Amino acid sequence: MKTVRNSLLTLTLATTLAFGGVHTIVNAEGVNDGAQAPAKVEAQNPEKKAERVELYLGDEALCQLENAASYDALIQKLQNHFKTQNSKIESMTIEPSLSVKGTDKTEEGFLTVDDAFKLLTEGGKREVVYVAEKTESLESIAKRFGMTLEEIKSLNPNWEDPVTKGSKLKVLQKAPLIEVSLDEVIVNVEEVPFQTVTKDDDNMIKTQRKVERAGVPGQKQTSVRIQSKNGQTLSSIVEGSRMSREAVDEIVCVGTKDSLATGKFINPTVGRFTSPFGPRWGRFHYGIDVANSVGTDIKAADGGVVTRAGRAGSYGNLIIIDHQNGTSTRYAHLSRIDVKVGQTVEQGQSIAKMGNTGRSTGPHLHFEVRVGGKAVNPLNYVKY
Repeated sequence: MKTVRNSLLTLTLATTLAFGGVHTIVNAEGVNDGAQAPAKVEAQNPEKKAERVELYLGDEALCQLENAASYDALIQKLQNHFKTQNSKIESMTIEPSLSVKGTDKTEEGFLTVDDAFKLLTEGGKREVVYVAEKTESLESIAKRFGMTLEEIKSLNPNWEDPVTKGSKLKVLQKAPLIEVSLDEVIVNVEEVPFQTVTKDDDNMIKTQRKVERAGVPGQKQTSVRIQSKNGQTLSSIVEGSRMSREAVDEIVCVGTKDSLATGKFINPTVGRFTSPFGPRWGRFHYGIDVANSVGTDIKAADGGVVTRAGRAGSYGNLIIIDHQNGTSTRYAHLSRIDVKVGQTVEQGQSIAKMGNTGRSTGPHLHFEVRVGGKAVNPLNYVKY
């Protein structure tokens, strides 16, 4: 057995080609990341390169291949079949060694690459013990394992039909003719979660949180050396790891200021009560109406944070205040808005002026109270 070494691959093949009396050792050159370059064939007559070759297993002739290129393809197929996905092969050994020689015996048929691969990986037999799961015949057991009745009888001379459940027999099972040993390295990439760092912000109330900087996961690369035989892992050793990308912490601002909400509402404006909460004119009225002249002051019914301030369809100019306790209030049909989204307001603070915007029949304030997002009767909280 000859070991052919390359800076990236060690391939045990003992590959010999014989053409016109010239014997050439073929190196697996130019291998990169586990990919094998075609074998070089040197001959006195260039036309001989396409001649039939005999595949040897050790010193025994096994079958014929169409040409040397088929042999290269066979080795590549074996490598691809047994390698770990995305790995880099550092060495590959085939035992018994494979070799090819040119032949003039072309009257025999040759095997395709796929058939030769199947022969090498399934063409052998190994003796195993079979435990009968039910009462059955020797012939049915033989058929299951691809054996003849004579073969199974020769292995089990003392057995007669039927074979009862639980009986143990020797059978021949398909086995590879070769052992393909690989030494390969795979780099596993895993995500490293980012940490969340909180930062106090005295400009926000205690229930408020705001992401100041989004977190970015890191990336860790771990190098693992895997040694295997015919696809079965014999050892897996972590050789090292490194951070290919450091995680970036998420920064979250947390409010420290006490809530401005008192939990009790004051009347948001002065004027004449004109419309209650409930069914009205064939539809549901989700608030109450208080009429007065354009420009009448509108105040926050309780402290909180402005979550909306602007035009809103039939509401006209609208302000929504979140009181940070599950309740919110709405102020509609305004002529002027004096606050902006994100602003904190105190109870009684002037936030707007009464108007006649949106779907409105005259200057008034449409006032709503919502608990958990659901409109409730404002008269349970204010008095008019």
